[in-house]
Amino acid sequence: MKQLYTLGYEKRSLGEFVQLLLDSEIDVLIDVREKAWSHKPGFSKTAFSDALANAGIQYVHASFAGNPKRFREQAKTHKAILDKYRKHLETNPAIIDEFDELVSGFLRKGRRVCLACFERHPDDCHRSILATKWRGQRKVRVEHLDPGGCPRLSPV
Repeated sequence: MKQLYTLGYEKRSLGEFVQLLLDSEIDVLIDVREKAWSHKPGFSKTAFSDALANAGIQYVHASFAGNPKRFREQAKTHKAILDKYRKHLETNPAIIDEFDELVSGFLRKGRRVCLACFERHPDDCHRSILATKWRGQRKVRVEHLDPGGCPRLSPV
C-alpha cells in the first residue's frame, strides 16, 4: 500500500525537521502553505528549499492547496478556520484534482512524499484535512510523522 506522510515544523529547528524527513526516507516535500513564508528561521521558501535540496529532498510549493489567509482573518476560532478550509475543499473539487495529479505522479514513481506546514499536531492543521479528503477511495495510507504534544482541538 502506498503511503503519504505529513509533518509540521512548529517547535522544531530546521535541522530537526530535515532529520525527521531523512529518518523517514522522504524523497519529496510538498509545502502546502498558501504563502511559503515564516517568522521561524529557515522555513521561508528559499532557505527551506535550499536546506532540503542539500539533504537530497525535492521541494515543491503547492500554494493552491494552502489554507487561504482570508479564512484566518474571518474566523474567530482555530476550529472555525479548519471548518472553512474543509468547506473550501468541498466547494472547489479542482483543488483535490490538482493535488491528486501532483502527489500521484510522485507515488507512481515510487517516491516517498511528505506534506508540510506549520502546525505540529495534524489535528490542528489543514494538511490533515487535505490528506484525508484526497485519500478518499484511494488505497493510500496517511501517516503523520512525529506529531508530539496534544492537539489544540479534538480530532477533525
